[in-house]
Amino acid sequence: MEDVRVYGDVHGLPQKDFEEIEMELPFTKIVYKDTVLNVDYEGHYIDIDDFLDELVKRLPASGWAKVDFIDHVDWQLTRHEIIDGKLTSRIVNVDAVLEPTKNEAGQR
Repeated sequence: MEDVRVYGDVHGLPQKDFEEIEMELPFTKIVYKDTVLNVDYEGHYIDIDDFLDELVKRLPASGWAKVDFIDHVDWQLTRHEIIDGKLTSRIVNVDAVLEPTKNEAGQR
């Protein structure tokens, strides 16, 4: 099992701003299309604080982001959200997030 999993969506990030930060992004999967950035990473611990700080500076007022950081070692999920130019981070019960979907795997 990997140490962490990080995934999230950023809505409203201008193309110019994405291009300026693209090479610094710590994620293994990065998809950017139509001002929406999707990020995903699974592996050893990474620091995403600089990434979140850049988003706060670069997102327009109408933009928003939600990035989940799952620590598999401590079994803890931290949800980072940017709304109205403000970053909030809170601990979320991992089981409450993952439990409702565990029996849906493979179903249509």
